[in-house]
Amino acid sequence: MALAKGSLSPIVSIVSAATTVGIYTNPSSTKSYIKAFVLHNAGIETSLCKLHDVPNSGGSVGSASSNNQFYKQTLNIGETVFLEYPYPLTLTGTNDSIRFESSTTGPVNIQILGDSDP
Repeated sequence: MALAKGSLSPIVSIVSAATTVGIYTNPSSTKSYIKAFVLHNAGIETSLCKLHDVPNSGGSVGSASSNNQFYKQTLNIGETVFLEYPYPLTLTGTNDSIRFESSTTGPVNIQILGDSDP
């Protein structure tokens, strides 16, 4: 196991209301280890935020639903949340993904902390 020792994602700014947006998709032949998420509401209104751990669907990116939602919280204006796992969330399949949904046009900024094993 040779970890890449890099960030899984830069800060992603989400500005879509009531639309599920992919914020990380696992590449082919890679295991991705997600240690934490940092979410910050940079918008001008509170935002109901949801995160989904979406398995691939026949090799393609799957769909977010209540069955794969693992986080739901309202973030106040200017609030930052650090969501950390005691053991990393592991994505193993090609096109397994993390998807995000916000109730406002934001922006809500997200960074995924972790590593990958290419």
